[in-house]
Amino acid sequence: MARIPGFGRSEGVSVAPFAFCEGASSQFAKAFRIMHRPMARMHAFPSLKTGTHLAPVNASARKRSPLRQELPLKGLIFSELIRFMEEKQNPLFVEQVIAAADLPNDAAFSRIGVYPTAHALLLVGAASQLSGIPVAALCEEFGTYLFGRFNILYPEIMSSYSTAESLLEHVRGHIHEDVKVLYPDATPPEVTMRTQDGQCIVEYRSHRPLAHIACGLIRGCLDHFGDERKIEWINCSESGDAATFRIAA
Repeated sequence: MARIPGFGRSEGVSVAPFAFCEGASSQFAKAFRIMHRPMARMHAFPSLKTGTHLAPVNASARKRSPLRQELPLKGLIFSELIRFMEEKQNPLFVEQVIAAADLPNDAAFSRIGVYPTAHALLLVGAASQLSGIPVAALCEEFGTYLFGRFNILYPEIMSSYSTAESLLEHVRGHIHEDVKVLYPDATPPEVTMRTQDGQCIVEYRSHRPLAHIACGLIRGCLDHFGDERKIEWINCSESGDAATFRIAA
């Protein structure tokens, strides 16, 4: 995969409140900074420029998703996040990120354990601060990387599909059910796909504010199958726990 331009560079970092979706001031980000106020200066999120990567957000979708309470993440996601940073930069950079995030477990994650989603956001926020890359861009790149890793980790599941559409159609009914067999305590997001006016519409609903990772996963899916269509944002909740995407030529 292509290296993120400037990943690991710390000069000229812009520190301003981060919004998960264009044009929306994330209430989650505000609460997150209050929770971790002693580290606010270290982990402030770079701003996102309007129109750089998101389609206009539908105002009716800016409220928080009805899935309500945020749940922890599987340790697998944390371990893959660490691997992602090591491959994109180097182990020293990862050490700097871990030190800046100041997690209570020093980033010692078991792949089968569960950990607070806020810890993942601390890691990404620290990586963003050290590199100067916006959090949203890092999350989307990680999502694309993660899809590639899923193909390596779960070949029996992923090889069942021959097109991006066939895989996306079965995320909820097949793939996530298999995930629950492997990890009984897993709580995957709700991902559904439908066809509308000849275009694929993918909806993401979660207990976690990770819409940008979902976007990256969909992009990784398209890339894997050599599908040259583009993914566009239709809308996104203010907190980033729900979004709708269009896959169009």
